[in-house]
Amino acid sequence: MSKNVRRSVIIVVTCLLGLSAFFLGLGIKKDKKEPLYSYVATKEADYQVLLKENNFYDEKKLSSDKYYASKSIDKYLIKFEYNFKSKNIEKIEYKYNVTAQLVGKVSNNEQEKEIWTKNYKLIEDKKNEVNEHEFQILENVDIDYDSYNNLAREYEENYGIAIDAVLKVKFNIFYNVKIEDENREEVSKSINKDGEDTIKLDIALTNSVSNVERNYEKVTKKEEYSKNDAKMYYLISGVNIIIAVVIIIISKRKKTPEEKYKRKIKYIMKNYSELIVTVSNEPDVENYTVMKINMLEDLIDLAEQNRTNVIHYEKIKNEQNKFYVYVDKFVYIYQV
Repeated sequence: MSKNVRRSVIIVVTCLLGLSAFFLGLGIKKDKKEPLYSYVATKEADYQVLLKENNFYDEKKLSSDKYYASKSIDKYLIKFEYNFKSKNIEKIEYKYNVTAQLVGKVSNNEQEKEIWTKNYKLIEDKKNEVNEHEFQILENVDIDYDSYNNLAREYEENYGIAIDAVLKVKFNIFYNVKIEDENREEVSKSINKDGEDTIKLDIALTNSVSNVERNYEKVTKKEEYSKNDAKMYYLISGVNIIIAVVIIIISKRKKTPEEKYKRKIKYIMKNYSELIVTVSNEPDVENYTVMKINMLEDLIDLAEQNRTNVIHYEKIKNEQNKFYVYVDKFVYIYQV
């Protein structure tokens, strides 16, 4: 490999590796996803049991998470609390309601199957909009236990079917969060989706003993991150490295004798094309004194000094080429 070619290879490989490092750095930087927005919603439902007039309890209300004699219950007094806190959210539209579903179940092959449902809307939709990153909802609901329990027992008497009845009370919230920042187009496209959350309480009916089962997670979390564009930069970096490696391998590969020979002839024909004349018949040297030249440059100098051409003849294709310069009674020959 000539010095010029070697120098060119070094420059190209250095540039490719430099670009590879540059795009790798961009990829690493982009790989660190930025949080677009996040929020945490905490939920809680507490209740008290309002008792009927009786001679057995000193207090009028019992606290939550106990078992209660069904005939002693007047009402379940439920308090729902919902707290929503966020980051990078500037506007929130939300609505909520409270629903109930009376469900009757029967046992079939050791499995419970629903046989009857009846739906109620305890609190109609309430809407609100806040230009802040948080909001809180406090809502009280009174459940007339006897009303639902008596209806379930009436169903049993009417149809002669013993059922396990439960009143499923749900606090339902729906919200739409938005970011107004014009420079966060990516966020605006991904964030304008309705969220939904619930608090569920199941109140046992038709049994001698009643209790409330909580069916909700106390915390709801969500985080949204920016899109990761790092793969594109890693790909470009990798392609540059591959190209650099291929160039190094090609430059280091040893050329065959035939390749070297062709390369030398090509070099001569390109650099001295103005002096060289190629002929198809072997030049006549019988009447000339033949002088063999060991260096091509000497033959070229001789031709230039005598203002004559260099005759080129390929005696054996890709194996033997001869160059002739005729001066008076002498013929000078350089053979490749």
